[in-house]
Amino acid sequence: MNKKLIAAAVTAAVVAAPAAFAESVVYGKFHTSYDYNKQPTFGKDTNYSLESRASRLGFKGSEDLGNGLKAIYQAEFSVQTDGNDGGYGQDGGDGWGGQRNTFIGLASDWGTVLAGRHDTPSKVAFYGAGTEILGDSIIDLNRGNTLGCNNAAGSCRSSLAPIGVFSEYRADNAVAYVSPKFAGFTLIGAFIPGEDRVGDVDKEGDSWADHYSFGAIFNTNSIKASAGYQQTKALGTKQKVWQVGGSWTFFDAFKVGGNYETTDNFGQIDDADYDAWGLVGKWSFGNNAVGAVYTNADLKRKNEAGYKSDGWGLEGEHNFSKRTKIYAAYAQNKLKPQSNSDESNEKDKVFSLGMIHSF
Repeated sequence: MNKKLIAAAVTAAVVAAPAAFAESVVYGKFHTSYDYNKQPTFGKDTNYSLESRASRLGFKGSEDLGNGLKAIYQAEFSVQTDGNDGGYGQDGGDGWGGQRNTFIGLASDWGTVLAGRHDTPSKVAFYGAGTEILGDSIIDLNRGNTLGCNNAAGSCRSSLAPIGVFSEYRADNAVAYVSPKFAGFTLIGAFIPGEDRVGDVDKEGDSWADHYSFGAIFNTNSIKASAGYQQTKALGTKQKVWQVGGSWTFFDAFKVGGNYETTDNFGQIDDADYDAWGLVGKWSFGNNAVGAVYTNADLKRKNEAGYKSDGWGLEGEHNFSKRTKIYAAYAQNKLKPQSNSDESNEKDKVFSLGMIHSF
């Protein structure tokens, strides 16, 4: 069954039987931007593009099972609000992308257990630091999913987030636990059995927890902090990622924060060591805000070329409401190949006008 038929069936069921879905919620976010790109690193040189930026549509809900216990579920899918990635007036197809966080589980006073496709605890902890000031835009701090990136070159980065330097991973086949909040702290853990693997390596995929991750978040009205660890096994190599971050909001208007990451065997490549850090600042006034981001990354490889990345970005936004905003942003990043590389420095520049609506 194709994605159009699946979407139509789900929509029809929700409309036709509202009583059966009394505990269900339809939600989503549409984020579209019009970009001017000058990105030789990504083979674009100069062009204009309309981009769908992590737009999504989801269904979630719960059932009260009594004695404080609830069954929970969520199904979330990417939506291509730009229609297609090819441009030139081509038909965008059905407009649906990949599956996002989709799971079933149980929740109670003792916490939440879920099973399915979900962000790893280290990714959840990263966002818990409160440092992402305009997520999914050209000044997004994250570089995207790195588990399937089997090389340690700059191509592992995302052209949609040219200054992104931090790793993130949404895992298939995850079993996760989220603790209740106590004294400002929330703890998260997950394991991923060997069914989820990359490549075809002997004895790979034979463990109940080939991949695993942990995260801790501290959250008060003004201070947020987090730490995360993640280990993934693929292509015969273990990639280990440590992340820490935090932010401080003061006078109800100013926010400053930062993140740091260090990775062993980055991109599932032996002896590829990666370090990244970033700083952010944001000032909110009335329905408006301005923000700034700086990122830096350094990849070192034994006997092979690595690179250094140095980027910064600015943004200004106007919030029509809590759900709808428009913004303008600029990002610039310089990629500097190191040691025995014959490549020259590449500088990416992107200007973006965007709109976000959440529902």
